[in-house]
Amino acid sequence: MQIGATYLINSSRKGAFVGKLVHFDDTWASFNITAGQAYAMLEYNEKHKGDKVTVRRSFCSFTEQPEYKGE
Repeated sequence: MQIGATYLINSSRKGAFVGKLVHFDDTWASFNITAGQAYAMLEYNEKHKGDKVTVRRSFCSFTEQPEYKGE
């Protein structure tokens, strides 16, 4: 993973969305959402384009999107 790169994130808890990576460690990864929406159990916790979201890396798959120009 590379800070500043754009990824398609498929999360077993938050669904699929596209985001720019701003921080990561062995457990967590934080993204600024550039397309789509990160779902949550409670509607007021959902995140949308422009919001920052943190996901547990072990619950997700990440596909780099080098050609994505969605911002």
